[in-house]
Amino acid sequence: MVRQGEVAALPLVDAANARRLRTFGNLTIIGAAALMVGATLTDLGSLTGLPTLGSLGNALSAGAGLGLLFLPVGLRASRLGGTGALANVGTACLLIGICLASLADVPAIFDPTDLEAGGALGPLGLVLLSVGFLAWFAAIRQTRALGGWRKYLFLIAGLWFPLTFPAAQLPLFVIPSDRPSFILLAGVLGLLQFLIGMVLREQTDDMPNPPKAL
Repeated sequence: MVRQGEVAALPLVDAANARRLRTFGNLTIIGAAALMVGATLTDLGSLTGLPTLGSLGNALSAGAGLGLLFLPVGLRASRLGGTGALANVGTACLLIGICLASLADVPAIFDPTDLEAGGALGPLGLVLLSVGFLAWFAAIRQTRALGGWRKYLFLIAGLWFPLTFPAAQLPLFVIPSDRPSFILLAGVLGLLQFLIGMVLREQTDDMPNPPKAL
């Protein structure tokens, strides 16, 4: 029985699974970094009036999903949230949300000024991401697998979209353009996913013979 405030011990992971988990963490970090850079370039392209820069930013943001898809896969493999319904819901929502958010950036690669091309895919993807991170936060609280600030990364990531949506839709208060701030919305979310990827990697650091870094 785990006492209040204690961190539960997870089942030992064999070396092969630990290497796989570390790889998932590395790929998540790469995808999150691409998302942060892409969001920055997208806003810079809008500010400077350089559509090529905006196209490059949207291409990086769309491609970031290829790495970020390993975030829910890695979380599920880590068993940080157990194997129950919350972990399953969190994994499914993150997988679908990442795919939809990435697909929403594809049309903007060819026309960065067309914010309607992605339709409802972007907002729906962000809603699913919020649900997914909140489900993982609840699952990790149940298992007590993470202590301290690490578990709150999932809570902040889950609340980021609903908390920033009003500001993102009032760009005059964020950036002087006619479009929402992707740095505020996608960039910060990318930073949170970057940190969660690092948490995934940390799960193998305490092993007697941790796998070598890729």
